[in-house]
Amino acid sequence: LMTQGDVLEQSFVNVVDVSDGFMPRQVIEDLKQAAEWNQQCPNEETSESSTNTTESSTNKWDYEFCRKAVHEYERHLTFLLRRLEENSSLTIEDIVSPELLEDTLDLLSAFSAERAVMALLKCKLHTSELSKRVREVERLIGLLGRTPLTDPLSLRLVEANGKAGNIGRVLALLNLRSSRTYPAVEKEFMYAVQAIQSAGLYMRTSRNILLGDDHQPDIDNPTRWLDAILLQMHKRGIPLTTNMANRMLNCYASTGRTSKAVHFFYQLSKQPTENVVTQEMPKFRQRQVRLRLKHCPPPNYYKVPSQSKDKLVAIPHEKDRKPKLDFEMDPHWSLPLTAAFSFADSLTHGACGHAPIALDLTSWNTLIKACCYRGALWRALQILQVTLPQQGIEPDTVSYNTILSGLARVGDTVMQKELFITMNNTGVPISKLTIEAIVDGMLNMGDIAGATTFVQDVFNQHSKLPPYTTHLKILEFALASDLPYEAKRHVYFLQQIWKWKPNEYHDESVVRDMELTQRNAKLSKASIQKLFAFFGERLDDDEFID
Repeated sequence: LMTQGDVLEQSFVNVVDVSDGFMPRQVIEDLKQAAEWNQQCPNEETSESSTNTTESSTNKWDYEFCRKAVHEYERHLTFLLRRLEENSSLTIEDIVSPELLEDTLDLLSAFSAERAVMALLKCKLHTSELSKRVREVERLIGLLGRTPLTDPLSLRLVEANGKAGNIGRVLALLNLRSSRTYPAVEKEFMYAVQAIQSAGLYMRTSRNILLGDDHQPDIDNPTRWLDAILLQMHKRGIPLTTNMANRMLNCYASTGRTSKAVHFFYQLSKQPTENVVTQEMPKFRQRQVRLRLKHCPPPNYYKVPSQSKDKLVAIPHEKDRKPKLDFEMDPHWSLPLTAAFSFADSLTHGACGHAPIALDLTSWNTLIKACCYRGALWRALQILQVTLPQQGIEPDTVSYNTILSGLARVGDTVMQKELFITMNNTGVPISKLTIEAIVDGMLNMGDIAGATTFVQDVFNQHSKLPPYTTHLKILEFALASDLPYEAKRHVYFLQQIWKWKPNEYHDESVVRDMELTQRNAKLSKASIQKLFAFFGERLDDDEFID
């Protein structure tokens, strides 16, 4: 039999206090600081470390502090949830000490939850990790049931889920905001479009190009989600603008390249050697090896526009021989590409109740990008050379760079040179990405000497340099192809850049690009010598010009 003392002991509830590590006021203050844009150093340790960095670092958020603040927020919510699960008849007021109750309710408010989501977006997390963390925060808030889903909080959750790629959750939040008659803003639909692009990130980085369009994930063809967004926009009175339409079209070019758009030009082999030139050479199975490039067979002629020009081509699994453009215009060439052009055409006629819009240069550049990603290079060239002039639109640098990059993936240096000449003749400015694309095409075809010469000629004629990674790529290709003297020839060109000085005829952009290249640590003398040593070649100090 239970005594009266036993009954009183069972009815006693251990309230949560500071001794349990429960400090809601500190969490609230940390979230406030983490949610600010130009936050100052949150603690003494960070302050001491920040004094050794540049002054501009204080203008950026401390993502480690943001991670700590969000972690403490989740820990406090989890702690409260577990205490409530121990006894379902209790409430927050029953398990929290009176002196901490007000701060606890403030911690569970919609305002604190919004700050927590803002801080979570500043934690510098990968998209996949951000997706899990956002859903975990929502789960904790929902299970506790004390945080109202207000207009600002729901909008912040749309933003977070959009950047995390949670398409279904974003659409559910849009429906919720509509049902509660929250004011509609264009930003929430931009976040919805961002969700589609974020969801396709894994396909851009690790797409299985061996699978056909029928076996790719549903995100490869985002039409149904875009239509749902358009319907929501029309329902809530948000007009469709050209900027929004371009964001939607870009979803069709956000899932990476297919096998029709790429080719494997080389393989990297490890050759064991007994002649150890430098200790920096890599090791494989406890033996030092030399890294060498083994070039693969060139791509099939029908993938290279310059080789299929004015010809009837035969493509595997196709019975008829016809021009390559006819194959690419066929709806079965690529279902997502066909959907992209159909979606763009529907926008010009008024889609989902919206007023018709006119496609601008950015719209056509996005369609060019979609064509290049799907291996429809002739269709991209047709837009550049036929469609844009018919629409009275002048192509820009982006138009040419997108096609040049697509041509580099199939090693079509002949067509690249033709487009480069057209750019110069028509006055279209070239950029560092123009040089990078053409150099990539030359390196894919094994023309290392031509790549070095092209970079030098463009610099001498246009005062333009490619990204620093292009210089490193030329050196690596030359060394891996057992062409050390070609690598040294490019080193001599880099020394020319080191000694370059501006004059009154150089504009600010040229001076800035040159100074950035000169100060780049990866293009320094020590870094280049280390790169040579990694490939088993020596680059002595006497080979540099004083």
